[in-house]
Amino acid sequence: MSLTQALNSAITGLNTAQSRISITSSNIANVNTVGYSRKIAGQEALTLNGQGAGVQIGDVTRNVNAGLQSELRGELGKAGAAEVRDEFYQRVQVLFGTPQSNSAISQRISDLSDAFEQLNSTPEQNSPKVQVLAAATQLVDSFSKLSDQVQTLRSDADDSISQEINSANQLLSQIAKLNTDIVRLGNIDQPTTELRDQRDQKVNALSKIINTSTYTRDDGSMVIFTANGSRPLLDRSPVTLTFTPTAGYEPGSSGSGITLDGVDITDEIKTGTLRGLIDMRDQDLPQLADQVNELATQLRDAINAEHNKGTAFPPPTNLTGSRQIEGTDIFSGTGTFRVAALDSAGEIVSYSDIDLSALPSPATVNDLVSAINSSSASGDLQARIADGRLVIEGKNGNRVAVNELDSAVTLSDGRTQGLSHYFGLNDLFTTAKNSRTMTSDPQADATSALGVSGTLTFSAGSGALSATPLSITYANSDSLTTIQNKLRAQLTGALGLTAEQASNMVYVATDGDRSRLVIASDANMMATDTGNLSSKIGLSEDQPNLAGSMTVSHDILNDPSRLSRGTLNADVYESKTGTGGVTIADPSASIAGLGTPASPPAPAGTNYTLNIVGSFGTVPISYNGSTDSLNSIAARINADSTLTDNNINAEVYFDGAAGTYKLRVQDADGDSMYITDNFATMPAAGAGQTSLVETLGLGVPYGIREGDNSSAASLAGALSRTDIGFSAAGGLSPEKTSLIDYAASIISTASTKAAAASDNNEFQTALAADLDTRIQNEAGVNLDEEMSDLIIFQRAYSASAKVISTVDELFDALLNAV
Repeated sequence: MSLTQALNSAITGLNTAQSRISITSSNIANVNTVGYSRKIAGQEALTLNGQGAGVQIGDVTRNVNAGLQSELRGELGKAGAAEVRDEFYQRVQVLFGTPQSNSAISQRISDLSDAFEQLNSTPEQNSPKVQVLAAATQLVDSFSKLSDQVQTLRSDADDSISQEINSANQLLSQIAKLNTDIVRLGNIDQPTTELRDQRDQKVNALSKIINTSTYTRDDGSMVIFTANGSRPLLDRSPVTLTFTPTAGYEPGSSGSGITLDGVDITDEIKTGTLRGLIDMRDQDLPQLADQVNELATQLRDAINAEHNKGTAFPPPTNLTGSRQIEGTDIFSGTGTFRVAALDSAGEIVSYSDIDLSALPSPATVNDLVSAINSSSASGDLQARIADGRLVIEGKNGNRVAVNELDSAVTLSDGRTQGLSHYFGLNDLFTTAKNSRTMTSDPQADATSALGVSGTLTFSAGSGALSATPLSITYANSDSLTTIQNKLRAQLTGALGLTAEQASNMVYVATDGDRSRLVIASDANMMATDTGNLSSKIGLSEDQPNLAGSMTVSHDILNDPSRLSRGTLNADVYESKTGTGGVTIADPSASIAGLGTPASPPAPAGTNYTLNIVGSFGTVPISYNGSTDSLNSIAARINADSTLTDNNINAEVYFDGAAGTYKLRVQDADGDSMYITDNFATMPAAGAGQTSLVETLGLGVPYGIREGDNSSAASLAGALSRTDIGFSAAGGLSPEKTSLIDYAASIISTASTKAAAASDNNEFQTALAADLDTRIQNEAGVNLDEEMSDLIIFQRAYSASAKVISTVDELFDALLNAV
């Protein structure tokens, strides 16, 4: 080897050592830099015409484990979703509190129960009424707050989705630029390791937002796909993720999805903060809203059912319903209800039992109003429709009260309510109450078979459905979407509506990640179902925002004395004296003037029937004026096992003040019953003969007593009942329990989910951190190794310098020798 070759080789050694020292220096300087991977510079021999010509720096590589890196990105996505759930559930827990918290919804219900108990103890005092209304107001405020805050959380999640989409798009743009720089530098044989490190950090950040898969081309550029590899997020240039934020949320609403190149990929996102936010917005939070709404619905119905059975003392001058109605609305009820006019002391002025089955068929609300106004109490009270509400009011200064008896109105989902409850004549908790719009419970899938068959019919007294009802036959294989399409086909076919009108009237609405069937009309509808569809899907007039719209009756807030505390008497019946009655000196003698069936046309031996009707059914007591006395009728009542089992007894007693014997029929438990007589169905033998009820003037002797606390007791009991049937809502199974326990179950479930979210977040974060540590241990800078390499490179540099110095001396010697 010539001196020139030796010099050149030494210079290459010097340059190579210098480069490797520079790389080592960079490694040492970045020992604490996040995401920095150790750079390793290889070196290779130079040859010239087959002879060694020194050394040169080889490829600068990164010490990166691609398998661990891919695993880390997968865990970062899971950690991102877990972090979101943890954050939101901690906020939910603060909102809902704990079962022991004074501000928890379960405690608010308990406070109302305590207030009713106090009203039960001292019904005549005013302060317990004020306490009840204060507790009721706090309760509805709590429901409103929970409903609003859950929707606020949904809105926050929606805003966060928008922010994360912007971040993802920025990261994709930054990765695309890094790709360009890596390819450019690679083409001119310049190192790209630092840029690759930066790109890896960006991809890691992107993986925490949305699950991805990647591969790297030969030119060094990276291609990024959605996790299933079906859609590119970045291929040479980024594809923009798009999302339209929702202005505001309310129960039953839904947010928009995430699209990529015009295709909705929401369901393809499996991990990352986006998945966590989508699940909270569309699944977890709507489920919480469903639970709160179910609790509010059952509370409203349980309290209003009892409040409508009772009456205030003194009785109010009018009862105004909360249901929005029209006179032409179709009305279908069964059983009997009692309406009474009373004086300010609660004494009966007049009353009438209205048999709903005697109304025309089909009946309307106007028919009901007419039945009240043509009853025996019509001289002292009247019914009318005012401002779209049913009103029953006293005449001539009289007060009014009702007793629902066994009246029943069937709702669209198969449940029944008493007549007063249905019209909301004496509601404590009021909500929007009409049947112009019917909505189903949320269904997980709008395309799955519902597994029921029958015929569903919607009819109305006015509007589009007045002439022709909307009716379909459904089969077991039908889904929510199929039902929608069948209803629309009837609207455009039999009813002659346009396709647009049909789609506005019947549609499947998206509610988070669920679906609801909605039927909307221009008039109040009545739904009938020969199968179980309406009950299976929970089709009702109650809306998803009920919890946030419930209020305490303004009439009662303005006048606490309107709170129900007693019950219009229907458990004690007595005969009268004087006008409307008869004087009986001998209770064993035949009752004068009592009807005897004519024979013919009545068959020989036929008797009239006095019917005692209650929750136990109808018990017929036969009588005949030719043979029956006060004592025999009382004995026949007391001999009936059904009446005895229900603690109903009859007694004959002497009223000294009136100078006559009287018959008293009483339910010892205070349960309501009523009495009918079939006298009018058969002719009497004598022209002056009358029915047993008319002959004795058998009726209720009083209206409501001042000390009556039966309704207050029932209201207190309603909150502690353990047999209230809750429908499946928000992941909670259907069950029978108390309102307080169901509220506690909501709080407990939210607390359990919050704890699980926290544990999962801690686990996923630790797992991702562990993977990152393993990667750093393998790819990161080790100072001991770097210092060892530095010494080696330093010696190599010194040795090369020594060679150069030696060659220089040899050249000098050679020159001096010439």
